[in-house]
Amino acid sequence: MKKFGVKSVVASAILAALVFVLLRFVAIPTPFPDTTLSIYAAVVAFFAVLFGPLVGLVGGFLGNLLVDLTAGWGVWWTWVIVTGLYGLFVGLGCKGINLEDGIFGKKEFMRFTIVSVVSCLLCWGALAPIGDILVYAEPANLVFIQGLFVGLSGMISTIIVGGILCKAYAASKAQKGSLTKED
Repeated sequence: MKKFGVKSVVASAILAALVFVLLRFVAIPTPFPDTTLSIYAAVVAFFAVLFGPLVGLVGGFLGNLLVDLTAGWGVWWTWVIVTGLYGLFVGLGCKGINLEDGIFGKKEFMRFTIVSVVSCLLCWGALAPIGDILVYAEPANLVFIQGLFVGLSGMISTIIVGGILCKAYAASKAQKGSLTKED
């Protein structure tokens, strides 16, 4: 696991700010109550791959917490925690994908996709709805619809936007061994 130093603190703060802006101001309302379309999951996944699972956890958690604190509906801890867990799971599942090496090929993309899909299903398809039922006594049919919708939109945005972010970042780096010393 990557060390959580100054770079990780700064990356977590930037991720929290991005999640806040994307969820609070750039999200698209849906017909489902308190549910929006956003690309924040893609950004959390990208940061988790680039900086490690702890940055995904802390940045995702704090960003969602800031949204809830400023939106006026109170803090929904189940969703705040799940956003952090999503970053943690993607970071752990994608450990070994090193974008700094300039490589994000088919194998890395497939791993990123599978880990993101499983993490979305687990976090928003199961953990958030079950948490809402247990903690807030919310109706199961409502929270599972919300969770599955957010999970599905998270999957799609992460595969597309997150994949593009990872590919673009890796392409901006020199691949290991690509430079040779001239005589």
